[in-house]
Amino acid sequence: MSIMTVRKVPTTEKLVALTFDDGPHPTFTPRALDIMASHDSKGTWFVLGSLTENYPDLVTRIAAADHEIGTHSYDHVDLTRLSRTQIYSQLSRTKELIESQTGMFWPYFRPTYMAYNDTVLAVAEMLGFLCNVLWSVDPRDYNASANQIISRVLSAVTPGSIVILHEVTSSTTAALPAILRGLKDMGYSAVALSELLKAAPIE
Repeated sequence: MSIMTVRKVPTTEKLVALTFDDGPHPTFTPRALDIMASHDSKGTWFVLGSLTENYPDLVTRIAAADHEIGTHSYDHVDLTRLSRTQIYSQLSRTKELIESQTGMFWPYFRPTYMAYNDTVLAVAEMLGFLCNVLWSVDPRDYNASANQIISRVLSAVTPGSIVILHEVTSSTTAALPAILRGLKDMGYSAVALSELLKAAPIE
């Protein structure tokens, strides 16, 4: 199986990938995009197909700002509990919605709940995905304060880290400016996933 699972990129360069799950969100996605722009940083959004369908303009805006967009699933289900046909539907529908809005395909998918198996990977590979993108830093932002999120991210990042965030929560969006300032103070750049992977291509 040629699809690769990536949790972190082995590099000595001070690069990190901030990834945003479960959007796009009509309030928090525009805020996150504005914050990222003001800090000259790039991120990768792993979007849900159902929300992409509801907020297509936000997906267009993410891409227009030179961020990257990966496929999460259509409606946030555990892919390992589905049939092969259902897995195909979850990933292909979302992929097609992203492509129809942006004219682009980024070959990254992230299984919800970090739940995947050989069937999930085989279906993803059949659809053209090259990377099953997990993470190495999880601030558990879905039930944390902004200060906790900031502290957990900045204390855990190392060169090549992939950080999972959920910009569908107000505390994450509130924490984002301080995270970006803190990363910069530590000498890090927040980059899109493709740039991080280029820093140390994984064979």
